[in-house]
Amino acid sequence: MYTPDAGYVSDPGLAAVNLASAASAGGAEFRFRSAVTGVEKAGGRVTSVRLSDGTRIPCAVVVNAAGPWSGAVNRLAGVGSDFTVGVRPMRQEVAHVPVPEGYGGPVVADMDLGTYFRGEAGGGLLVGGTEPECDPLQWTDDPDAVDIHPTAAVFEAQVTRAARRLPDLAVPNRARGVVGVYDVADDWTPIYDRTDLQGFYLAIGTSGNQFKNAPVVGQLMTELIDQVENGADHDATPVRFRAPRTGLEIDLGAFSRKRDRNTANSGTVLG
Repeated sequence: MYTPDAGYVSDPGLAAVNLASAASAGGAEFRFRSAVTGVEKAGGRVTSVRLSDGTRIPCAVVVNAAGPWSGAVNRLAGVGSDFTVGVRPMRQEVAHVPVPEGYGGPVVADMDLGTYFRGEAGGGLLVGGTEPECDPLQWTDDPDAVDIHPTAAVFEAQVTRAARRLPDLAVPNRARGVVGVYDVADDWTPIYDRTDLQGFYLAIGTSGNQFKNAPVVGQLMTELIDQVENGADHDATPVRFRAPRTGLEIDLGAFSRKRDRNTANSGTVLG
């Protein structure tokens, strides 16, 4: 299936900096090198967040967008008992290899081979996996303890699969690439929702496939929070969000923490 209107972010690091700069321009403040150590509450509502440097930040609304640490933050807040969909950190590797001469192709996702690949700025090819049944899933309990070095076994498997589609692609002897951790939901679909702790919201379980959606996720979370804080019962009657550019209406119940698991999902990073 060819989707010519699709695309990708060629420099995620720069994109993240741009998003942070835009957030700062809108009044956001950043606190670095301080872990969240506590979520305080009173009367069934969040009241403040404690940081490891001793800072206490009073607040009426908190959005858990902690990526692979989201489950740990949920536990600090005491939420999760009513979830039907859980989240869990998963270690992932993406290989980086020299691109075959003349290759200028699009993002290619090949579910038959369990691989995807795309060109990289500067003349490289990024090759990742789509969780085929023959590959063990690398779950972890502590994202901070993950080995960030690529392994030969995963590297060779991923690049060999890509070479089935790009016959001129060589498989280097040395593993090179990036290692990260996904915040994976049970059905690989994100959770954008409220919780049973008033004022505590979720933008989690993004499963490696929501980066480009970050700006619109901020908009739909704003709509969700605004309506719930003003009395809407999102669990009973899900909030609907109208996308500002397409005009399409999105039923946010699809991202509920209490949803039936999304069986139409690919069950992979592709969502």
